[in-house]
Amino acid sequence: MDKDKKYKAPQGTVALVIVYILLIIALWGSAYLTMLSRGVTG
Repeated sequence: MDKDKKYKAPQGTVALVIVYILLIIALWGSAYLTMLSRGVTG
């Protein structure tokens, strides 16, 4: 019976990690676009 059961990550944890990664990408993207609009990178 144990061989039929495969390890699965808790769904809540997976969702939290995905939300966390998306939040970081959004924040860095916002900072980058702000820098571009102010002409800092040029």
